[in-house]
Order: sequence, then C-alpha cells, then structure tokens
Amino acid sequence: MPVNAEDWLRSLPAVLSRQRAVIGRLLEHARADERVRLFVVGCSIGRGAADRLSDVDALVGVRERSFDDMARSSTELVRAGGEVLDIFQQIIPPTSPDGRQSQHTYAHYVDGVELDLALAIARQTQQPRADWVVLYDPDETVGGEPLSKAASADDVRAWGFNCLVRLHACTKYLTRGSLWEAHLMLERARADYWCVWATSEAVGDPLYGLTAVLDDPRTPMPVDISQTVALLDRSALAHAALALLDLLLAARPRAETALSRTPTAPAPLALHVRAELRKLL
Repeated sequence: MPVNAEDWLRSLPAVLSRQRAVIGRLLEHARADERVRLFVVGCSIGRGAADRLSDVDALVGVRERSFDDMARSSTELVRAGGEVLDIFQQIIPPTSPDGRQSQHTYAHYVDGVELDLALAIARQTQQPRADWVVLYDPDETVGGEPLSKAASADDVRAWGFNCLVRLHACTKYLTRGSLWEAHLMLERARADYWCVWATSEAVGDPLYGLTAVLDDPRTPMPVDISQTVALLDRSALAHAALALLDLLLAARPRAETALSRTPTAPAPLALHVRAELRKLL
C-alpha cells in the first residue's frame, strides 16, 4: 500500500535533504503526467539505511501503450528532479520470452545527488519488494506481502560454486603469469563469497553481498577478510586466493545450517583448487 508521500518525505533525516528535494520534485512531475501509474523509491533509502552519499533509486511504472512515448521523453521527468550534470539512458531488452523491456537512466545532478531510475510497464497487480516505498499508485496495483529476497539452498550452492570456479581461474592466470586477470578473478570470487557469508550471518537480502552486510546494523565482518586482498604480486595473490578459499569453506556449512539444511561436504573442486594454489606458494 502507498504511504502518505508528504509525511514520508518529511520523515527523512536532515542528512538526506538533497535526496528529499529531488524525490519531491520527481514525484510532483510524475503525478502531473497521466502516463505515469506508479512511482516507487527503493534500495538504501527505501530500507532506511541511506546516508548523505546514497543514490535515489526509483521505479516509474507506465501503461504498456505509453511505454515507447514515455521512454522517448523520460529526460523531462529526470530534469524535473534538478539541474542535471550528466545523464545516460539505455533500453534494457526482456530477459525472458514473456518479459518486458525497460529503460534504465543514470543521472548525476549538479548538487551531487545521483539518480538510478527504472522505467517499466506497470503490471495490473504486483507484490512490493521489501525495500519499496510506494509514493504514487493511483490504480492501487501494489499489494500483498513483500517479495522475499531470502537466500535458498540452491542460491548458496550457486554462489559457493561460482566462487570456486573463479578461484580456479585465478590459479590458471597465476600459472600463466597474467596477474591482472588473476586479480580480477579474485575480486569476482570474493563478491560471490560475500553472498554466502551474508547468508551464514542471517543478513537480510544476502544476494546483495557486501552491500547487504554493510547495511546490517551489526556489520558482521569475517575476521580474516583482509587476508583476501592482494596487489599485483604472484605470491601475494596466491596467498589471498587460498585465504578466500578457507573463508568460503568455513562459511558455506554455516550458511546451510542457517537455512535449516544439513551441511554438505566440500566440493571436489575445492580440494583441487587448494592443491593448485599451494603449488603457487
């Protein structure tokens, strides 16, 4: 259900005064455009975890017949939010046969506020995301329980295996002497690890990985996470990759337990990666 937009805007802390002003102007413009049927703010501001540097993440929903026209003129809405320093827009094609295209806009305002705007076709009925603040919904399309973004056992398996695959790629690049590619694989592996760690700590929205961990009031950090960071040095990268593997092998069974699943044995690939990394030390 929509909130009272004016009351919600007034409730935002003073540190978000610039974001509040941008949202207020965007909302006013959206309300005046009959093509717009939904205006939502989400992510860190919607979760109540924003600070003075946070983006304004917003969704604008329009009727299907209005999408093409709105996409062509959406810069008018964006510029209603304030004086624009720079803007980039692109149409996002459907990701499935029954999906719908959307438009993504990034705008940077002169006052420093960043806007991440999704323009999409409004559905007749839709469940809200947990972080949604529905400021405008004249057709009352949003309702029901918020969509869950809790991790599943399949998610944990996928994150864990992706982490292993990237750590293995790291070993290959180190063997070849391609330190930049090894470094890139280590960074990508750590991103997957953060999702497993977030699940093991019962952090909300674990698919956001590090961002979710930092948004949690507890900010639960792995004790040895700094050991997974390395510069462009073959030995240092191998040590960092091995440290990340150890953290993954410790976090995955805890994540499965947090999901009320019986912890599974380490994947054979994990043992192989460990052996390959030790050869590089």
